[in-house]
Amino acid sequence: MSRDYVARDPRTGEKIKLGRKRQSMIKAAFRAPQGPWNSLLPNQIRDLLEKNVSTIEVRWMDKRVLLDRLDAIRAITALPRTEDEYIHSTIINGLCSRSTQERIATLDVFLVGALRDSDEMMEMLDAMIDDPDQTVRKKARQVLITCAPIFPSALEETLFRLLRSEEKHIRNDAFNALIEASKQWPEVGVLHLDDLIREENVDLRRRAARVLKTIAQRAGAAGWDLIGWTLDDEDSEVRRIASRTLPGLADSAPRIAQIMIEETLFDQDDEVRNNSLKALAKMEKDDSRTQTLILDGAKHKDSRIRLNCVKMLPIIMSGNNLRQTALDLISDENDDEIIKHLNKMALDISMEGSEDEKNRFLAPLPKVESEELADLPKLKSGKQKKNEEE
Repeated sequence: MSRDYVARDPRTGEKIKLGRKRQSMIKAAFRAPQGPWNSLLPNQIRDLLEKNVSTIEVRWMDKRVLLDRLDAIRAITALPRTEDEYIHSTIINGLCSRSTQERIATLDVFLVGALRDSDEMMEMLDAMIDDPDQTVRKKARQVLITCAPIFPSALEETLFRLLRSEEKHIRNDAFNALIEASKQWPEVGVLHLDDLIREENVDLRRRAARVLKTIAQRAGAAGWDLIGWTLDDEDSEVRRIASRTLPGLADSAPRIAQIMIEETLFDQDDEVRNNSLKALAKMEKDDSRTQTLILDGAKHKDSRIRLNCVKMLPIIMSGNNLRQTALDLISDENDDEIIKHLNKMALDISMEGSEDEKNRFLAPLPKVESEELADLPKLKSGKQKKNEEE
């Protein structure tokens, strides 16, 4: 009997609840790869697999096509679920075949076979990744990327090894697999990143930082810790990549983002500071800590930081407080553009503005009812007065 694979949390071993997206992925995986082999009937598939016949002619897209055993392997998923044991043994044998083409054809249906019966399958995939043939190795890594979101705990050790490969193309595929797995289960990403961000190899830390964006919104406290660690990294590129998560974090976890902004707003790297500013602009401006950050930023040594924070001053204060703050900042400012903004804030429009601007601060005339107007003596024009005098 076949046994369905049960996905478990890599840390706790508890069964992981399936999301709709993963369920749809599994349904899609049960569909056979498209090709002329889809025209084969179950009995024809068996005849080819068991070498009762060498070829079978079918009609595909209005053409006659001659199919062989390799096509039967790719069509094996058309067999009913009652044939799961037979499918499983055929896939295992195909992966152990001496024929390169047969191993590649078997990898085409690997995921379907693993979903029907996962026994030994992930161990076989790990072995295929080290296959003597380069084409088979490349195909196996592609299968790894599709399997990682569905079998994360079973592939944990495989990913751990490949992520640290000295070969660039292998490392690329391994990180792609990790990203796909992290999209489904952020805790899987956390598990691997927790080690990767501590590696001495700076390339590993940079690649790990790029995965943070995938888990930042859903990994919770564990993900926030990882972002905090990478924001303290000695490598500026690692910090830059990690800081790109801050604007999004300001929306989903503003309190956590605020703590990180306090650390990164004064970072030595330009991009880190700019990303921190973008996050700061999204924060609640009535919060006292946010106001302190803006005021501190308005005194920063970097003119770009000062300019952005000065532009935020009217959002956090007004009236005399704004004018006095602007005047205090002008005394130490040497950037013409910033001085121009501060001068506008320091100006008391009600006293120093144009006539129209001053009039905006005048109290409106009291409203007079129409009956009261009727009782008032009517003013006479100069012509009416002259006529009366004559």
